[in-house]
Amino acid sequence: METVQQSEKIIAERYRILGKLGQGGVGITYAAVDLNSNQKVALKALSLRLTTEWKKVELFEREAKTLSGLNHPGIPRYIDYFQVDTSQDRCFYIAQQLAPGKSLAQLIENGWKPNEAQVRHIASKVLEIIVYLQSLLPPTIHRDIKPQNIIMQKNGRVFLVDFGAVQNTYHHTVTGGSTVVGTYGYMAPEQFRGKAVLSTDLYGLGTTLLFLLTQKFPSDLPRQKQKIKFRDRVSISTELADWLENIIEPAIEDRFHSAKDALSALRGEQPSAINPDKMFKRSPQSRITLIDAKRWLFIHIHPDRFPSKLKGFFQFIHRSYKFLLPFSLILGFFYSPLTLIAVPPNSRVSLFKYTVADWLDKFFQLFVFISIQAVIIFTVFYALMCLCWIASCLFTRSIQISPQDIQRVKLSGIHLPLLKKSISFCRIRAKSRNYCFGLFLPQADKEWLVKELSACLSKLK
Repeated sequence: METVQQSEKIIAERYRILGKLGQGGVGITYAAVDLNSNQKVALKALSLRLTTEWKKVELFEREAKTLSGLNHPGIPRYIDYFQVDTSQDRCFYIAQQLAPGKSLAQLIENGWKPNEAQVRHIASKVLEIIVYLQSLLPPTIHRDIKPQNIIMQKNGRVFLVDFGAVQNTYHHTVTGGSTVVGTYGYMAPEQFRGKAVLSTDLYGLGTTLLFLLTQKFPSDLPRQKQKIKFRDRVSISTELADWLENIIEPAIEDRFHSAKDALSALRGEQPSAINPDKMFKRSPQSRITLIDAKRWLFIHIHPDRFPSKLKGFFQFIHRSYKFLLPFSLILGFFYSPLTLIAVPPNSRVSLFKYTVADWLDKFFQLFVFISIQAVIIFTVFYALMCLCWIASCLFTRSIQISPQDIQRVKLSGIHLPLLKKSISFCRIRAKSRNYCFGLFLPQADKEWLVKELSACLSKLK
């Protein structure tokens, strides 16, 4: 599209053109002065004569209508929408507050190399704007987030501009809009199909941040299964890299659902947006919970439920009592310190000289001793079971690991020569360390976990 207006020209007897700011898919934007207030404004113009598609006029009018209803400090204030007719043309204009500062694209072009803290700041501020847009009724989708449309002042204040590709979800639902709008390299895959959802703007933000970090256009970065591979080209924390991995996922269902979720994760308020229906998996015996949150894998091994087995323990003691009783009698006869049967030291015949009262007294002593034996045995069994449960808890653990860090998953074994058997356990080899766990898990749980983790690795390759 050609330049519509020249510098110093006055439009609608109110706006004096100062110079051209930029040109997008829908219209040209000028810096101008509002003669009524003497304030600088951004004046976006669209020439009907130079427009080859009527769809651009529709997008221009939609942008004006959208801007008139927005009120956020990160979005330049809407001033006016009007048209000017001449003998040769009809021009449409949108007047907005001029966002002071330079676009991220200009800053990079001038040699700016932002650090991680600055990138996080920009991401947080843009996400706050997107959260506002998504809170509207109906939610508004920008659809063209890129370095040229993000303005930053020296004090760090951030503006989001150029709503020429804006879409609200109601319009999309009613018309089933199929127009492809956006900028190649920053467009989410669904935009090529004429589709836009809440997470579409997140993809544009993610690719913009990659441009800041790598100083390269996203389209020039290597890809694997449509996903941009960037980790070996940036020097940032693992947390931020994992967050970026999520926000640029090609599949909609793998991205953060909304800007609010992405902002919470960026601030460390939640690990990720997890869909319980898809992300939570349990082993056959429900001893293991595996949460596949894309950026992280969470493995939690639960202990055996000791309270639920308490009833079975008492039943075991009850059924075993008839076997323990003879054993207690023998011990009581030979080893009781209470002398179960008072036999005179020189004669066993005197055994029959006891009265009935003496026999009752000895029987009572026998009963007391057997009871003490039973209590001791019961206590020993109870203590052993408690110790076993405590040991089980000691081997209970939660593991959090990034799927990208996993190199190998397998079942390993420990050979016990005295018992002539081997016990297996799970081993995860990661880049930084090895994880060994699950020694006392059922074999089915171990095999299930290794299979699930191996499947996760195969998806990444």
